[in-house]
Amino acid sequence: MAKVSKLRIVAGSVPGVELTLQRIGAWSGSIMIVLYGASFSGVAQLFPPLSPASSADEIAAFFVDHKLWIRFGVSGALLSAAVALPFLAAVILRIRRVEGGWGMLSVTQLMAATVFVPALIFPQFFLAVAAYRPEQRSAELTQALDDVFWLWFIGIVGTIIVQNLTLAVAAFVDKTDPPTFPRWYGYLNLWVATLSLPGCVVVVFNDGPLAWNGVFAFYIPGLVLVIWLFATTAVMLRSINAEQAALA
Repeated sequence: MAKVSKLRIVAGSVPGVELTLQRIGAWSGSIMIVLYGASFSGVAQLFPPLSPASSADEIAAFFVDHKLWIRFGVSGALLSAAVALPFLAAVILRIRRVEGGWGMLSVTQLMAATVFVPALIFPQFFLAVAAYRPEQRSAELTQALDDVFWLWFIGIVGTIIVQNLTLAVAAFVDKTDPPTFPRWYGYLNLWVATLSLPGCVVVVFNDGPLAWNGVFAFYIPGLVLVIWLFATTAVMLRSINAEQAALA
């Protein structure tokens, strides 16, 4: 009898542990964007973005003058980007709950999420190379490295849009009890996906609102991404708390 009771206690504790881990994952998204933003914008001093219309000499001079700050900022961004991993795992598991197992939405979200963290990390290495020995190379080469960074960093919005769309569909078809995603969250993801679209055309424009430092390509997509991360954290925490209360 004692053995049976022990097994029941262990079996009953597993969902609680899993939901606690998912709660940690939900917080990770908001923590990541705060740390990443502080490293990128504050330490590296890359906000507002360098203009794509700047000359090679202007770009090179910026990297020479700020090389140490950029290196420290890149280091912080590389570390903080990894904090998003448990957040993405929690998002996928929440969608999986809606589907009742692995389905089209959760697998699509998994594949898109695998690009999210590399999209934050890999462009930073071009920034690091540009700031590593800027005084020992031609200004044109530093400018090219800067171009690669911004075009990659801003332009890789397609997978984020796919993540938004899968979450929107999951919110609209959600029949779980207690609910996993509220309906308003589905509409929010549709808006985030729509407002993020201009980021894909930064490879076309050298100046104006659709360039990598433009209002439609950088500021609006960046703002809605931050809103999405905070909103997703709040939605997942509420869902996890409701599920844990139902289990209790």
